[in-house]
Amino acid sequence: MASSSVALHQRILAKASPDPQITSLLLQKLPAEIRYEIFSYALTDYPDPDPDRAYGTSTLYTRPSYLAPRKSDTALLQTCRAIYLECWFLPFILCEQVHWVVGHQDRAPPGYRFHEQLAKLTFSLHAIRAQQQRDFEIDRLHVFSQMFMIEDGHLHKLLTTPELRPRVITLTIRHADWWFWEDDEPLRFEGDWIKLVSGSVPSSVGEIRIELESLERKKSQVDEIARQMKDKWSFRRTDGEVLFAVESAVSGWRGTSRWGQQRWIRDETSEGIIDYYIVTVVFHPDAMLQRRHLEVSATARKYAERGTPIEGDQLKLHNPEWSRIVTDTPFLNEPQPELESEEQSEPQSTPRPRGLLDRLRRGRFSLWER
Repeated sequence: MASSSVALHQRILAKASPDPQITSLLLQKLPAEIRYEIFSYALTDYPDPDPDRAYGTSTLYTRPSYLAPRKSDTALLQTCRAIYLECWFLPFILCEQVHWVVGHQDRAPPGYRFHEQLAKLTFSLHAIRAQQQRDFEIDRLHVFSQMFMIEDGHLHKLLTTPELRPRVITLTIRHADWWFWEDDEPLRFEGDWIKLVSGSVPSSVGEIRIELESLERKKSQVDEIARQMKDKWSFRRTDGEVLFAVESAVSGWRGTSRWGQQRWIRDETSEGIIDYYIVTVVFHPDAMLQRRHLEVSATARKYAERGTPIEGDQLKLHNPEWSRIVTDTPFLNEPQPELESEEQSEPQSTPRPRGLLDRLRRGRFSLWER
């Protein structure tokens, strides 16, 4: 096979042992554990500061902490083969593995395709496992998903990727991911998919976070969905350990009401602005909760028992008494204002903003927690 058809890291790893560099204090004096911490600090990812790479403001995937693609500085890996062999895989392990499990391409960043990214993930995990000759874990797996994609088994498919061992899994349901959000349908979360996912959660997982996001005016619905989730749901790992939820946290953010060419006036709290309300329900292993003397819902514990027949409706989260807002004009068709014309309207003495990161600093997006 021609060398040009072999990945660069494979060609480097296939070469003979590197120079021992007996005069290097870094490689000869510092323990491997300390070097790992240093290398991890240098290779941790961060949002790409290039303004040309910033996401647009009127998209469904733009939100605090997700304003641009993330990148890693890999100059460290170019210093010598000894360092490369020791930490070539760290950029992959340290970065948050983010996947958008959505039915329409405009709900994910440009160029993202779930099946293509799943294939790349599988290849990377296999390559690292082959080189390390042992199991390894990644820090974080974050999934943004529409409801119907979860129910169709796509989350299960992702979690059963060979060699995938995340420590923390975050599942985010955005305002526009709920069933029939366009019609302001009351919030609901089906439960059939829980039985499929339970048992496929990797044994490495020590925390599952489910972020429930909706409108500020629907906070009572979000709170109730979160309460029912803690009362009913659990997740079983492949090693048999069960994760229950006893804790939750509230946060929120303020963003634009314009998505594409539409401005959703029904959901605005002020002109062009939507306030989002989020409850994050956190699941931890039962053994950890017992050590902390935290009480688990008796219903959730009963449903988690092996052999207990559970119907999907028993795990469904909803309230049949909730109603929706009926309006003839939920949105207006408005072309997105061009940034260039917006910039030209500012005084010439004001530095012209470049990209979404600058607009964040100017208050277009804000994040709060409580």
